[in-house]
Amino acid sequence: MHLPTAPSFGSPEATEPGTGQARRAVHDFCWAAAIILPCALFSALATRLLGPLSLFWPANAVLLGMLLRNPERATGAGWLGAFVAYLASDMVAGTGWLANLWLNGANMAGVVVGYRVACRCLPVGARRLDQPRTMLSLLIVCIASAGTEAAIGGTTGPVLFGRPLLPSLLDWFNGQVAIDILLLPLFLTAPREGSVRRLLAELRSSRRWTLPDPLPIVALALSLGAAILLGGPGVLALPVPALIWCALRYAVFPTMVLTALLSTAQLFAIALGLMRLPDIDLLYINSMLSARLGIALVALGPMAVAIVNAARNDLLQRLDHLARYDHLTGVLQRGAFLDGAGAMLADLAAAGRPAAVLMIDIDHFKQINDRFGHAQGDRVLVAVAAELRSGLRDDAILGRMGGEEFAVLLPGSGAAEARTTAEHLRLRVAALSFPGEDHAGGTHRPIAGPSASFGLSACDADRPQALDALLAQADRALYAAKAAGRNRVESAAVPRAQEDGVRVSPTTIPKAIRAG
Repeated sequence: MHLPTAPSFGSPEATEPGTGQARRAVHDFCWAAAIILPCALFSALATRLLGPLSLFWPANAVLLGMLLRNPERATGAGWLGAFVAYLASDMVAGTGWLANLWLNGANMAGVVVGYRVACRCLPVGARRLDQPRTMLSLLIVCIASAGTEAAIGGTTGPVLFGRPLLPSLLDWFNGQVAIDILLLPLFLTAPREGSVRRLLAELRSSRRWTLPDPLPIVALALSLGAAILLGGPGVLALPVPALIWCALRYAVFPTMVLTALLSTAQLFAIALGLMRLPDIDLLYINSMLSARLGIALVALGPMAVAIVNAARNDLLQRLDHLARYDHLTGVLQRGAFLDGAGAMLADLAAAGRPAAVLMIDIDHFKQINDRFGHAQGDRVLVAVAAELRSGLRDDAILGRMGGEEFAVLLPGSGAAEARTTAEHLRLRVAALSFPGEDHAGGTHRPIAGPSASFGLSACDADRPQALDALLAQADRALYAAKAAGRNRVESAAVPRAQEDGVRVSPTTIPKAIRAG
């Protein structure tokens, strides 16, 4: 007999954990560097219009946003990759070593503090900004991050660039907090990979845009053009109505994109002299500093409106779902089924298409409840509803009429096709089994395959009937299936009025109580 031995040093078994950790560290390092390098290079080379500091430095906000979306990357290797990329970008731009280390140390400190504050103020579940109160938490994160950067980086002003301390601090804080406010919501509300795929699928299957859809974007572009033409202190707020229109018309992420694009365009228009503002010099705050902060704070309004509107729509959808769907089985409640099936039946009649209705009742359900308990009865209801739903076409309408009774509308199905569908559903229900299982209150006893009885009624394309008439016929056929031994499908007899080509008048559904 051979006893197992510990893996020797250097063997694959011994080195696999270390190799995996090293591989992950390399991935984190490269991931962070790939984020920082293009952003920092662009800013360092293209936007240093006002002296040693860049007009637009998005790298810190981009890194912070990506780390909040991917907290598993906030490792030592990830932080190191970001710092190396910061240093490399400034080396390419020709920044000296002292300034390079000082400025990028400030950048790193600001991102680290912002990340730590966000972990406190924005739990993982709240980082999608789907609640209005999260905007206040996000503002705190932006202020903490920009304040840390300014406290470290702003001190380079008198030492390295011959600028007074207070203007340097204000300039750094003002510029970074504005960029954080504009870009962080963009990254936090961006759809994930699976959400993007679902969004693209919905766009492909949805209708084309109608005329009103792009109007908010057109209004936004016109308002920016008007602000450039008019000039003056009030032009920064000129696009606000168009932004609010966008927030009410579009989802959160498109609104964030439009807000960030507009605000960035305003910043560059002011820096290039395209948008004229009055010159001011109050407590070291010039027109550029004032405009930059004003643009960011003005953008908070439409962002908050978009989040509030999205939260309202989500709440309305959840309330609608609670009102329309049965909480236990997930299928339509009786009232919602009657409304939906009635409307679809009217459309089918207008289009000259046939339809069929099934009434379904679980056999001996009262005895299941009495013998095995209501918890087991609920398991049976949920399982039967799931089998019915998965065995139907997408255009069929399924509802729970009450207790253990379900109803189905089969659009476009004649009597023969509806009977085939009913037999298929009956066999699916009969194939169910419920093995015993332990739970907090004890043990569920096993239930051998339940069964269901089906009643069927159909109307031809040239002889449409009202929904309540079809339900009443299917209900009588269901009684016949019960009387004939259960676990079977029975079709309703064709009424004499329908044989003569006369439309059957609506009748009420019998309210007799079944014993199971």
